Amino acid sequence: MSDLTFALRQLRKSPGFTFIAVLVLALGIGANTAIFSVVNAVLLRPLPYPHSEQLVLLRERLLGPAGFESGSVSYLNYLDWLAAQKSFTDLGLARAERVSLSALDGKSAPQAIRAARVTANYLSILQVPPLIGRDFVEGDDVPGAAKVALISERVWRTRFGASPGIIGQRLNTDGVAREIIGVVPERVRFPRDCDVFLPLANLRADHDFLARGNHESFSAIGRLKSNATLQRATAELDTIAADLARRYPDSNTGRQVSAKLLLEFSVGEYRYLLAVLLAAVACVFLIACANVANLQLARGLARRKELAVRAALGASRWDLARQMLMESGVVALLGGICAVLIALWSLDTIRALVPPNVPRFQETNIDGVVLGITTIISVLAGLLVGMWPAFRVSNTSSVASELHEEAARGSSGAQRQRARGALVIAQVALAVVLLAAAGLTLKSFWRSQQVPLGFDPRGVLTMTVALPPARYDSPEKIVRFYDQVLEKLRRIPGVAAAAICGTPPDPPGKEPVSEMAIVSPDYFRALGMQILRGRDFGPADVSGHPATAVIDELAAQKFFPGIDPIERKIDDPVTTGDSNAKPIPVTIVGIVAHTRNNAPGDKVDVRNLPMMYFSASQFAKPEQMLIVRAQTRLNPHSLVAPIKQQIATLDRDQAVTEIATMEENIGDSLASRRLTMTLLGVFAGLALALASIGLYGVMALIVTQRTRELGIRFALGANRGDVLRLVLGQGAVLVGLGLAAGLLGAFIASRALRSVLYNVASLDTAALIGALLALSLIAFVACFLPARRASLVDPIEALRME
Repeated sequence: MSDLTFALRQLRKSPGFTFIAVLVLALGIGANTAIFSVVNAVLLRPLPYPHSEQLVLLRERLLGPAGFESGSVSYLNYLDWLAAQKSFTDLGLARAERVSLSALDGKSAPQAIRAARVTANYLSILQVPPLIGRDFVEGDDVPGAAKVALISERVWRTRFGASPGIIGQRLNTDGVAREIIGVVPERVRFPRDCDVFLPLANLRADHDFLARGNHESFSAIGRLKSNATLQRATAELDTIAADLARRYPDSNTGRQVSAKLLLEFSVGEYRYLLAVLLAAVACVFLIACANVANLQLARGLARRKELAVRAALGASRWDLARQMLMESGVVALLGGICAVLIALWSLDTIRALVPPNVPRFQETNIDGVVLGITTIISVLAGLLVGMWPAFRVSNTSSVASELHEEAARGSSGAQRQRARGALVIAQVALAVVLLAAAGLTLKSFWRSQQVPLGFDPRGVLTMTVALPPARYDSPEKIVRFYDQVLEKLRRIPGVAAAAICGTPPDPPGKEPVSEMAIVSPDYFRALGMQILRGRDFGPADVSGHPATAVIDELAAQKFFPGIDPIERKIDDPVTTGDSNAKPIPVTIVGIVAHTRNNAPGDKVDVRNLPMMYFSASQFAKPEQMLIVRAQTRLNPHSLVAPIKQQIATLDRDQAVTEIATMEENIGDSLASRRLTMTLLGVFAGLALALASIGLYGVMALIVTQRTRELGIRFALGANRGDVLRLVLGQGAVLVGLGLAAGLLGAFIASRALRSVLYNVASLDTAALIGALLALSLIAFVACFLPARRASLVDPIEALRME
């Protein structure tokens, strides 16, 4: 207790040192606390289900150069998996879809929500019972069953006031009245953000749904048996998939099963990004510790007379070291407390930078695990900051020599300078690594923003409309609705163009050779796309007339090299309905520029598939994206209300979802890169500031310790320029060694960053030169200020010292 009291008294005597040391450690520990809290929430915290490590998500993957790793599951394939597997207690299906939720009396506007379409065993696989009411039973999940639904806890509380009497009441989803039979707890988050849960029921009798080559966006979820492993289950499913490929070559050739733990499937792709950020904050932490260790050592040297007297009076080396360690521990403890406050303040900023569609990031908080890790980091910081200075300063033979003036200027001073210099070199090297990494991610983000899109996103508003099959059960009804909507939208003041766009399913059992879209006339004008040759879709491109298509220039080069594709015919087995039917010939009527439809660098973008467009009037699709171009200088969001009003005049129960401008959608697609760039930039700036402070402190201490020597140099005829160059040269040696070590570290770090960079070489010269120049400039200022003070030393006053 006496050591603690003495440490507090010593720290109160040096408020400047205490403030700077606590602040530096708080920044270093706070950065680690903030990033670890994200890692904990995203990767380490188990899913909120009993024995969540047994939950496995199954998807289909397609082999081949144009294949994919995670595709939706065919219903018939799921049934075969379920019947043949022996590794799971049960398998279920689940997908998210959009529905319109409205009151039965029709008095309130429809609300667009996400619904989960699931098999009856879904909640039992998760082992999560309803809060109130009952779960689905097998009788709810057969064709012709009574219309029932489960609602989420969020809807139960916000829309129904958490009333227990909700069971048995009815709600309207897509115009279908359903009885509420239970409430799903909020912890059920797969599929994400779903407010209503519906059984497959009538889907099981749908002709298209029962086609083996039809993949309706479902995922399979299963719970491993207690004696099963993921590896064994995967091998078993691969065997089943190989058997299905032999039995059904048309639809299952090349198809295998992708099995991942549910947690890994949800957030696994962000594991590497978070590892990079953890490595970055570890560098900041080490720089902060080196900085404070230098300050602590300098402070210990300033107290060498006091320590020498205590040693002469009988204090052991352990007594002196313990006192230094106690002071370092108090500083680290205060830094840890402030670090938690810094982390709490920074979490809101981190959550705001996170991509909106990434699960679990928004669950980031400071919990007991994070506080425990912060405590461990603080203890580690106290040891790193205190052990080396305590070892150096508590050397009793060296301390005792301080009582003799001449011995104080022996070789031990040079050893201390070399030790402090080594810490500065380490700080500079780590700062170079972080600056180079930040430069690489900045250039990568800039390159991804400069990628030609092939269309003009400015002033374009997008929203999704999903027509319910219960009310729109024929292609004629679907086409009529969208034709009427577009006609009404074009008459809204401020609308320059309006169109729709949808995506057809991939060819069954085949590798996709192109991306495809179903669009209406004016689609290309709405997006500012130029017709390079031929024409746009027109009034003649409707059902009952010869099918037409527009292709992009990449498709023209790939499929029609050296010839004009206009009026050429292609087979279309995809958008015409039955995959077993004879392909219908489609005539190419136009060629447009190639567009980028995915974020730069993602898996689909790397495939760089050509694009084909089909007429929405010939190939009806219930779910479409509305694309509306606003007139110049008009805010696109001002059109949302009149668009909703016009849709309501056609169908009062039809809602719209995913309302955003095209520029907002593009920004969201780059959110992961923006997060990496921003955080690495912040950490690099912090490292640069800490390294410059450390360099300045060491150079200032060197000047102070060499004041008498400098006075002698002046007395012997040295001028101010000589002294200025002497001190700057000593600083330049430290910085140069740090830059050299940093270059090696930057080379290693840049190779580790390759997977998160887009169109940037891992060893980018501009990024490395930028990092070196930035650090050299700051280092020059940090060295120049003490050097200038040294050049202004009064020789007479200097010779009077000591």
